[in-house]
Amino acid sequence: MKRQGLTFVLATLTGLTGPALAETVRIDVAPAPSIYQAAYEAVAAAFERTHPQIRIDLAPAVREDEELVQRTLREAIVGKTPDVLFVSPVLMRPLVDRRLAVPLAELGATPAALSSLGLVEGVTGVGEVSGTLYGLPLGVSTPVVVYNADLVRRAGGDPDHFPATWPETTALVGRIGALGRGVLGGFFEYDNTSNWTYKALVATLGGRMMDASERTVAFDGPEGREAFAVLRAFGEAGQGRADMTRDQARQAFVAGTIGVLITSSGALAGLERQVAGKFPLKAAPLPTAGTVGKVPAAGEVVVVLAKDPAKRAAAWQFAQFVVGVEAQTLIGQKTGLVSVNREALADPARLGQQLEARPNQKAAIDQLSRLTDWYAFPGENTIRITQVIRDYLQQVLTLKRPPEEALAAMKRDVEALLPK
Repeated sequence: MKRQGLTFVLATLTGLTGPALAETVRIDVAPAPSIYQAAYEAVAAAFERTHPQIRIDLAPAVREDEELVQRTLREAIVGKTPDVLFVSPVLMRPLVDRRLAVPLAELGATPAALSSLGLVEGVTGVGEVSGTLYGLPLGVSTPVVVYNADLVRRAGGDPDHFPATWPETTALVGRIGALGRGVLGGFFEYDNTSNWTYKALVATLGGRMMDASERTVAFDGPEGREAFAVLRAFGEAGQGRADMTRDQARQAFVAGTIGVLITSSGALAGLERQVAGKFPLKAAPLPTAGTVGKVPAAGEVVVVLAKDPAKRAAAWQFAQFVVGVEAQTLIGQKTGLVSVNREALADPARLGQQLEARPNQKAAIDQLSRLTDWYAFPGENTIRITQVIRDYLQQVLTLKRPPEEALAAMKRDVEALLPK
């Protein structure tokens, strides 16, 4: 349908022209992960109450995002895909590469329309692929610094003013590690999905995984070298002698044997419950290099795949509702994700009271204006590249390989897996 036709459908669905549609429009929504099923159901029900001409056929949530994307790609072969997906932003890439995801600008996502949604400034970056907006954020989590305030104080730091640069942070981590008695100065989680925390580290320094053309690896530039120096510093402060999975590291932090933990804001609530007064737990945003520093967000985005014009228009209405005040309040209440709506976050009757009760959430909220896309490498070898990078991160953090040598080898091995 021409742009003019889609505009008419959008206007009709929003009640801007003519009477209500004679027939109900139904859209199929496929979500992941299953831990958010209750939130998805609540959002769909709230949408239908205010949009009676649109029905949401919500599928049971798939346990993992990767499973949902793989299933969708298989369905696309026979031309039968959902109209809308809730999926991790790092997994949008295969949907975009196969021309399944609809650029939201085609549905009416103009700068003015996006501005009217009440989104926190900057959060739409999480839904972009190569500079084009394909997803609106349902809710986000960001990498954050979580720390034991007692150990920070003992090492000469100020628990109320955590360092704002990586050199200051690694210096503090080193001093905590020197306290002895089995304490690790810090632990940098490196086994996250799609190398999330490592990509965040590079982004906070102003670096990129690849250049704008996506033909040349860029993580070996000055920012990438500094990132590997940060990892080496964590290894020297104790991580090198106690390699762990992220779940094991979180348990060690709760036990009081790790001073600084680079982890996900989504883990904060659980860590706070487990610490339960054993020591003061605080959180801070990731250190960033001035205005060039960015932070890639995890969480979920709403992506439109619908082909039928009426379903596309209905899906766009649903996507806008998802980032609105009512839906964002539900997301904030029913998940560990951070809301992306300004009013929902500020209103004491909505999420403002929750923020007051859990001030550590501010570490993630303070990063919302600096969000960027969670980069996914192009081509068919994305998962293999993730494993290659993880192995080199482990080698540097465990002091088994010097940063310069590991970075050069990682570049070589990643380039061998990229599309030719």
